[in-house]
Amino acid sequence: MTAFTNVAATMRDRLSSLPQDEREEIEEASAVLRKVRATRDHKLLPLTVIRKETPDAC
Repeated sequence: MTAFTNVAATMRDRLSSLPQDEREEIEEASAVLRKVRATRDHKLLPLTVIRKETPDAC
């Protein structure tokens, strides 16, 4: 077995021994972290704010 396989097996064993509500919390946190990691290296496009001109009150 590789080191990664050993770690993955240990994580699965430990997660399976947790209560259901704790497993769900960990799964939700993992999903959030995956989304953050997937988008962290993406560059945002520069946006310009365009303001509507208001008619002068005369």
